[in-house]
Amino acid sequence: MNAYYWPWWLGGPLLAFVAVLYPLLTRAPLGVSGALARLLRWRTEGKPEPSPEPAPAANPGCGDRPGVDPAPAAGCVAGPDRFANLIFLLAIAAGGAVGGWWGGQPPVTGIYSPEFHRIFGSGVQGLVVLFSGGVLVGFGTRLSGGCTSGHGLSGCGRLQPASLVATAVFFGVAIGVSFLLEALKR
Repeated sequence: MNAYYWPWWLGGPLLAFVAVLYPLLTRAPLGVSGALARLLRWRTEGKPEPSPEPAPAANPGCGDRPGVDPAPAAGCVAGPDRFANLIFLLAIAAGGAVGGWWGGQPPVTGIYSPEFHRIFGSGVQGLVVLFSGGVLVGFGTRLSGGCTSGHGLSGCGRLQPASLVATAVFFGVAIGVSFLLEALKR
């Protein structure tokens, strides 16, 4: 299985375009876990709880941390609506499909490498491993206040200390896991 990656001169500017345009259009920091949380939120967005104090005209610091999407407080500008978040998440899936198609891979194959099957098993055991990994990633994104896209693109771009630390931890763990999996291959 050969991996095909887009050239840096194409992927980098496209990613920068999205990272700059998304916050300008939606008034919310870029982040997949934040968009998913806003999409799944049951209460109506943009209608803050009534406050006994008069609300300021605008408070640009409300819910301003990447990946963290607290309920809008009184006076905060509401984030993107559910439709905008749905479009964003569907565009990510469509972009992955286009990238796979461009690289000669079908968008969804369900075929895993021989190393995956050897280390984690196949069938139900492999699905349990994938599901467990997804649950751990979900807990990790909520625990760290965002995902790699939110911290890495939005937070680090704005020099947020929490995002710089979180991104360093993400990459450090990824490097450690890659060394561990390489050792398990032998």
